[in-house]
Amino acid sequence: MKIDTDRDFGTRECPACATEVPANNNRCPICGYEFPNPTPMQRGVRLWGALLMLVILLALMFSAMVR
Repeated sequence: MKIDTDRDFGTRECPACATEVPANNNRCPICGYEFPNPTPMQRGVRLWGALLMLVILLALMFSAMVR
């Protein structure tokens, strides 16, 4: 997948030296920290966690409306 280098992706903080690093960089330009790429398993867990939280939120909203 090709990343558009002209697009602004925001920034993220380097956990090693607290420098603001462009979000599309995988390495900190100051200390050289390499940001890990999420594995397919981590992406799946994140997706299922978000779906579970959505179901819980909807259930809480529905139970509050029934009362």
